Amino acid sequence: MTAFICLILLLVFALKPQAMAFGGGEWWSWVLAVLAVLLEAAVLAALLVSVSQSKAQTEIFTETMRLEGCWDETRMKKQRLIKDFNIAKKNYIVRIITFPLNLIPFAGAALYSAINATFVGWDYMDRYFDAIKLKGRLQRIEVLGEDRSDCAALFHRSTYDDDNLYARFGFIVAFLEATPVIGSVFFPLTNACAAALFACDIEKAGGPSVLLLELLEDGGGDDQDATLVDATTGTGAATETAAATSSLPYANDASK
Repeated sequence: MTAFICLILLLVFALKPQAMAFGGGEWWSWVLAVLAVLLEAAVLAALLVSVSQSKAQTEIFTETMRLEGCWDETRMKKQRLIKDFNIAKKNYIVRIITFPLNLIPFAGAALYSAINATFVGWDYMDRYFDAIKLKGRLQRIEVLGEDRSDCAALFHRSTYDDDNLYARFGFIVAFLEATPVIGSVFFPLTNACAAALFACDIEKAGGPSVLLLELLEDGGGDDQDATLVDATTGTGAATETAAATSSLPYANDASK
């Protein structure tokens, strides 16, 4: 319906001006104008759907945490609306380059999910990190194990470590979203619910392990390195409940 409305509006208001601009109204300019309008309608519809889906994910995430009793109104804040317009995800270029792998049934989707797992998991948990106002540097330490750039992390072994809970979570949600037809429509919503349950488990375990480092930095401690928990082993929170929402097995062997 969104695409149809966009197409009608562009045909009414943009077709003739573009035909005149392309060739002064010659027959071939009308053909080019029609093709341009079709492309513009597709791009505009995709943007609107993406923003609407992101807004729905934010609402699902927040309400799920509220229902679980883990949303603290005094210290947590819902992700800002402007974030819903941010369609560029983490490690976006690599995702675009590797996206054709999804054309290969199962194996290609699994490979795509494995390559992008950590960053997909980080994207989904970004709503939680924003809610608790976790700084970007601390997010990188929490998810990647240390403060390194996305590009450097892409070639670092710990990014794909089996003990990295964000990578394991990201693999599952990315694989589900690679499901033909319904993957990109239905599973982003259920995955937002799963991310909220993952965040609830982290909250019940005391919050992200990297918060210990933040407390030490704020307090000016000298033995920070000794108390920093390696984020590649995850936060220690259970993740079985979150995985169940995505309907795939998700074993948790991390100790609390």
